[in-house]
Amino acid sequence: MSAFKILAAVMISFQCMALSCMSAEALAESFGYTSSSSSVFAEREQRPVIQEYNPLSAPGYPSLQNSYFTDDYGNILMIVNVLGEVNRPGQIVVRESADFATIFALVGGLRPDANLTKVLVARQEPDKDGQQAYRIDLKKYYKHGDRGAFIALKPNDTIIIPEKGLSLNKIARIMGIAVSGFSIYNLVD
Repeated sequence: MSAFKILAAVMISFQCMALSCMSAEALAESFGYTSSSSSVFAEREQRPVIQEYNPLSAPGYPSLQNSYFTDDYGNILMIVNVLGEVNRPGQIVVRESADFATIFALVGGLRPDANLTKVLVARQEPDKDGQQAYRIDLKKYYKHGDRGAFIALKPNDTIIIPEKGLSLNKIARIMGIAVSGFSIYNLVD
């Protein structure tokens, strides 16, 4: 092979390497395309940023869950957590003016063992008086419809509905554990 062919092959390989390192716009300009035709390449290069998975990341849901936000219709919404003796505990999205009756309807109602006199609302941040937890007695509401014990809920409040102290269901569970324990003891002996 002649030196000329070797030199030509080396130069072509350097040009190919240079072209592969160029951006799409620079490559389009080197072949004489106008700036309007290179904008096609710019649009193709811009891809949406993939965000971290967040189960509450539907359109309009906030990334910070301790604040109010709006939906597509302008309703002011917030996220509230409900734990304890409800049928579907978890995090729910409600309107700003939602009260306990609305919250309990959205979580499927209370279980029979719910202790209505010791409902606790825990705030993420203390209020202006420094209070961060509120004990609410909802028994009057369920007996007479009296909403006097309700407090205004804030974003990311956690409502905790405890179980009654000694209920028939709790006694049955304790008895079941005790019977299982005695059965195992008898099998071992």
